[in-house]
Amino acid sequence: MISNIRLLFYGDSIFLAGLKAALATAVPHHHPFITKSLPADSPNALDHIRAYHPQAIIFDLTAPNLPIFAIPLLREQPDLLLIGLDPCRDDLLVLSGQSSQAVHINDLITILSHQETAV
Repeated sequence: MISNIRLLFYGDSIFLAGLKAALATAVPHHHPFITKSLPADSPNALDHIRAYHPQAIIFDLTAPNLPIFAIPLLREQPDLLLIGLDPCRDDLLVLSGQSSQAVHINDLITILSHQETAV
């Protein structure tokens, strides 16, 4: 059995509401997702997110209030996924806090070389 995955929908766009509803009906019986919504204009949004400790935060890339706390949160919680969706372009952006140690310029070159082959 899959353990429950905590998802946070950050923002209040109609697109996110529809996505949350579609996700709830896509896996009706053995629902591994626990979902919560947080409006983008919530005061102390970062405190709410830290208390909920989601495994993934889903947000609308076209919304005016993007999560400005993304980088600090990813550094605190490297296993977190930030998933930005752009409904206008059918685009998905996944950000992760997983990092690599770069102690030498060759480490940076290696990372950039992997990006070149991925494109």
